[in-house]
Amino acid sequence: MNDGGDGPGDNGRRMRSWPEGLLDLLIQSALSPTAQARQAWSAWMAARQFDEITWQEMRLLGAVQARLPELEPQSPLRPRIDGILKNRWVQAQMKLRESRPAFECLTASGIRFIVFKGGAFQAENLSAANRRVLGDVDVLVHPKDALAALDALHRGGWEATNGESVEYLRQLATIRLNGNFRKGSHGNVDLHVSPFHYSRSDESRDEDLWQRAVPARLAGLPVLVPDATNAMLIVLAHATESANGDWTIDVATRVREQAIDWDRLVETADRRGIVPACLAGLSYLSLRVGVPLPHDVIPRLSALRVPFAQRLKYWSNVRDRSERSLPEKAANRLADRLLVRRGFSVVVKDRSAITVTRSTLALAALARRARSSLVEPSDPGLEYLWHLPGHEGGTRLLVKLGFACPVRSRRLFFDVCVGGIAIARLRTRAGGGRTAKTVTRSFRFDLPAMDGSAASLRISARPAHFLRPGVAPAEREDFGPFPFHVAAIWAD
Repeated sequence: MNDGGDGPGDNGRRMRSWPEGLLDLLIQSALSPTAQARQAWSAWMAARQFDEITWQEMRLLGAVQARLPELEPQSPLRPRIDGILKNRWVQAQMKLRESRPAFECLTASGIRFIVFKGGAFQAENLSAANRRVLGDVDVLVHPKDALAALDALHRGGWEATNGESVEYLRQLATIRLNGNFRKGSHGNVDLHVSPFHYSRSDESRDEDLWQRAVPARLAGLPVLVPDATNAMLIVLAHATESANGDWTIDVATRVREQAIDWDRLVETADRRGIVPACLAGLSYLSLRVGVPLPHDVIPRLSALRVPFAQRLKYWSNVRDRSERSLPEKAANRLADRLLVRRGFSVVVKDRSAITVTRSTLALAALARRARSSLVEPSDPGLEYLWHLPGHEGGTRLLVKLGFACPVRSRRLFFDVCVGGIAIARLRTRAGGGRTAKTVTRSFRFDLPAMDGSAASLRISARPAHFLRPGVAPAEREDFGPFPFHVAAIWAD
């Protein structure tokens, strides 16, 4: 990797994030010139049984269906695709209807917000909006409003998708770039303090995003959405990290229906440090798919100097996190360290702001050699409260929890608060197999520095993920908060 523009191997790195195989054929079917699109559709039909299509392919069927009269007028799949699209439209409307209260919570608290990505596509009523899958509604708030937005959603009954307590979330509000919240059966919002997974911190560009935001309506309420150029930039920045091809439809639709300030897009991509992702996405659409773009956009992006750390970050982020190889994970960690030193904001682990610890057998052995337990064994429940004796800080606790063995192997989470402030998250796995009927787990964490006054320590069982209303008993047993008792607490 060099620090200049395109060099040997640059095209290969750029193509590394391009959609491939059957997904690529469907994208061409939806967006390419007629002859190329017909050829791609025929190739996809020859290679794929419709009953075996993947979720990623199904997400593109709406864009393909709009061209079927042109590609294959007598296609026997048209009624089936129409049925899928009607179901998708109904699902999107239910999601928007049940996400509306989140907008009302933020507005009532005086918090400005911007809806972006798929939600903005709906709010702007672009031609492909009704055929687009809507997973969640992405909402951006200013970083200074992050805590207020979190509290507003909490008061409105919204819960974290990952089951964290509001105290835990408050401790992470300054470092997490986004977090999902759920309510009801379909309400789903992703609250962001940045629309990018990584970018160079640039206060003037951040303010420009807010100043250029335009009014729209979503779920019957007034909202703000990014202007067309910033919307394009956000979609392109996310494109290489997605296994889905929706971004191609979004970008192509905006190119066709909106006025894009290409000079500002190139300049902002450079200042944000996301040139490789933007260049890869636009190159795919122009060179592979045939979407018409201004002739000088790709050469101008290619000529920009891209430092090694930015190239490394792009290389290590071109697939879903769960599918990254060990070399990619290592490269991503190295890139993050280099980028942070150069003024970038990146996704960081929760443990950067709070203790996140797993149970270990070594802790139990250490505890047996320590002094007597500070507490008597408690009764089983979902919460445990202990009035801490006064301390000056620097105290480490060893906590031994016990619980009935779950029927099936499952994850168990417990949040720890002192004086109403989250200090730790405890996590372990238990159940299934030949595990004994009663299980114990031991954890270690530090108490925060205090002025010697007493405080309350609270341990709360947390669900492994959000549970919809009326959830089946089996799902609640596998993912709900699990009763526990405190067997002992030692001071280390």
